[in-house]
Amino acid sequence: MHPSVQGEAVQAYRHAVAKALTVVGRAPVPLEGAGDSEFVVFRGGEGLRDQVAIVVGKPDLTRPVVVRLHSACLTGDLFGSLKCDCGDQLRETVKFMAGHDGGILLYLDQEGRGNGIANKMRAYKLQSQGYDTYDADEILGFELDQRRFDFAAEMLRQLGVGQVRLMTNNPEKIAALRKSGLDVVGDQRVMGRATAENVRYLASKRDRAGHLIDVETLARAPAQD
Repeated sequence: MHPSVQGEAVQAYRHAVAKALTVVGRAPVPLEGAGDSEFVVFRGGEGLRDQVAIVVGKPDLTRPVVVRLHSACLTGDLFGSLKCDCGDQLRETVKFMAGHDGGILLYLDQEGRGNGIANKMRAYKLQSQGYDTYDADEILGFELDQRRFDFAAEMLRQLGVGQVRLMTNNPEKIAALRKSGLDVVGDQRVMGRATAENVRYLASKRDRAGHLIDVETLARAPAQD
């Protein structure tokens, strides 16, 4: 098969998989600082796994909705790892939505930029030996970022969202939603704490993946021992 035809077939398959997303459960789940929240579970998407939308408050679907695409990070989200800013971003996003007329956070099962928790730990081991986050993934045979966001756009469409104000530092997420047909009318940064343990990681995301991270934030991080 010609490479261009093969590429088109892959894209067509991904599009079909995204369209096949189905809501399999939903229920109110009060959160700390966001008591009026609902979890909506979709089945399908990347890897045919369950994906979760957290609807905070009662966002007005006739207007642009505040949205964040948040890839699962067991170490940061649950255990408060200092190696990344994910946990801070997750909690600050929900807090912001609760205080600003609501929003939707998509919690996506794409641990370790899509590489999975085991490979993430292998990458962490390499980082402890001096490699940056992207070099470590490359050594393990992965691309810069394995994630896809077309199914996230379909989740939003099924929730009735047409216009989005995206909370992100990652221009790829903005481009992916626009490519999938959603109207991204604005975006805003989501800054976590810079620490001695994560400042190199944040700088790598800024310098190698084009993340929109404030240089001054990195400068305020404490020096590494």
